[in-house]
Amino acid sequence: MSDYNSDKPKVDEAQAAYAKRLEAEGQREIYVRKALRAHFGLTRRETVAVCADLPQARHLELLELRSRFPKLNENRLAWRISKSLTIPKEEALVWAQTIIAEEGSGGENG
Repeated sequence: MSDYNSDKPKVDEAQAAYAKRLEAEGQREIYVRKALRAHFGLTRRETVAVCADLPQARHLELLELRSRFPKLNENRLAWRISKSLTIPKEEALVWAQTIIAEEGSGGENG
């Protein structure tokens, strides 16, 4: 398994390209965030902005959160998502509703 400290950007690889590469390699959003902060010295706000364009990494992160907290209701899951990903509660609530709706329909997309 990769370690974000040793998973360094390629020579002249910009922040967004590095993040997209990590996402393509199957990394979750938290891994990408840690790697960006370690190698580019980004602030938390800058890191969140770069990761906003990584839907697959976010999806993997949300699946991991749900597997760790399978019994949380919509509001508690939204709170957990908001705190874990440092995103607004309103945005997290949409993700929580989507995840719970997928569970109710009997499947996961991805």
